[in-house]
Parts: sequence; C-alpha cells; structure tokens
Amino acid sequence: MKSIFLIPVFFLLLIHTVSANTSSFDTHGDGPTFQDFLAQFPKASLPYVFEAEQLQAELGNSAARPKAKRLSWEYYSFLPMLEEIASINRMPVHPEPVAAFETQEFYAVLYNTGRQYTQNLKSYHISVFDKAGNHLATHFVAGVNAQTITEATITENLVADVQSYLVNWAKPYQKGANDGNLVVGLTPAGRQRFALTHGNVVEQVRWAYNSFNSADNALTADAR
Repeated sequence: MKSIFLIPVFFLLLIHTVSANTSSFDTHGDGPTFQDFLAQFPKASLPYVFEAEQLQAELGNSAARPKAKRLSWEYYSFLPMLEEIASINRMPVHPEPVAAFETQEFYAVLYNTGRQYTQNLKSYHISVFDKAGNHLATHFVAGVNAQTITEATITENLVADVQSYLVNWAKPYQKGANDGNLVVGLTPAGRQRFALTHGNVVEQVRWAYNSFNSADNALTADAR
C-alpha cells in the first residue's frame, strides 16, 4: 500500500518539474516573457535600410522631433549591453524600440540608444537571439551625431552592410552654439560588411574614422 501511494506523488513531482522548466524557457526570471519583450517592438521585414539623408535630418532643430517611445525598464534585462552603454556614457539609458525581425533561425530587435540634446543624436543597435530567446550578439549598425553619419542595410540573412561618413559643416561645429550652421557635405570614411548573429558588443564604429577635428572638418560655401 505504501508503494502504491508513492506512485502518484512521484508523478505529481515530475509534472511540477516539467512545468517549472517550461516556464523558465518562456520567462526571464520573474519578469516578462521573451515574447512579451518582442511585442514591445514594431514588426518589420528585411532588408531594412538606413539612408544617410534620412539620418542627416536628425541634425536639424531638435524641438521639431516627436517625443520618442521608450522601452520600459522591466525589459532591459533582455538587452545585456545596456549597462555597458550606461557606464561608457555616464548617463541613463532609455532605449527606443524601432523594429523586430524574425528569420527561420533567429529573432532580432533594433533600437536606438542615442540621447537627444547631446552630440549622440541617434545610435541604432541590433540584438540577435536564437529561437529559444538566448542572446547571441549585439552590434551598432547606424547612427548620427555632429561628427559622423553611419548608414546601413540589414539583409534578409542578418548581415549588415555599413557605410560611415564624416559630417562637413559650413563653419567649425561648436556644441551649444551651432545656430545657423549648415551641413554642406559628407565625406566617406569607412565601409564594412559583417554578420550580426555573432561577434562582440560595440558602442560605436571606431573603424570608420581615426579622429575628428571640427576645424579640419569644415567646408565653406565656396569650397563645395
């Protein structure tokens, strides 16, 4: 009789264990599930393109930009690079969800970590996950600030074709005192093509240019 009683108890424990494992597969600790996280990003298709002209518009009047939607803090744990960005910039990180992609093997989310009213206007990163929700890689793919513009095409198989440019101003750029100054050209500064499904987390594309000097990077109207 004792052994007969233990059999259903054993099966109850087994069912509980399987249920717990399934739950851990779908959730990130006690917080939202990975599918909840993906739902914060508008669905988009590949290829996805950032064009230099589109990004250059961000160098205009910041007051004209609509207020960006920010990712809620409970989803930050799905993006392991956010703490690193915060430590580099010494500023709070408020990622803006941009797009979510799905391929046969991967999920990917695209988001902006750039901060308005600073030199880092837009800084687009893409994080790639396997179908179980495990983070595989995060890369900087596109962005704009007073020094550089980086355009990119993200292909159907999650490869980034990235082109960076130096921004040429009519007068030497001065942060906080740039009213009336105009962008008069872009100088190609580097190109790279790389897979987004693996590799190191990077905050900026440092390979694109060696240094920036606002005086050297000025073009007059006569020089255009």
